[in-house]
Amino acid sequence: LDVPSSGLILAAKTYQAFYDLQVQLVAGEIVRDYVALSHGWIPECLTEVRTSVVVSAGAVTAAGGQGKPSITKLKLLTAASKHAGAFSLVAIRIETGRRHQIRSHFSHVGHPVVCDGKYTCSATLE
Repeated sequence: LDVPSSGLILAAKTYQAFYDLQVQLVAGEIVRDYVALSHGWIPECLTEVRTSVVVSAGAVTAAGGQGKPSITKLKLLTAASKHAGAFSLVAIRIETGRRHQIRSHFSHVGHPVVCDGKYTCSATLE
């Protein structure tokens, strides 16, 4: 997991359990759901980000261009504004598990995750 995030880590105690989990993951039987707060008003019609993710220098990933195909599904839960900033609370389901997939996909569509200094321009964080 990334340092500023939290989540569940799934581990197998036996080789049999490991292979069973691998089969479930490949078959899409393991669901990976997240909730994130992002900058800006995410339109309700934006329900999927389907673009490649590539690991670039410094272990930062970039969405778009060459890389591994990645799919992030999202649903706007609510949106709010405070002072000059707008924020969206989003339910996320990833169908592929690429490094920093959610962070790079949200940055790619112009709605970076709140407090993410790696994938958000410094002007947004101010």
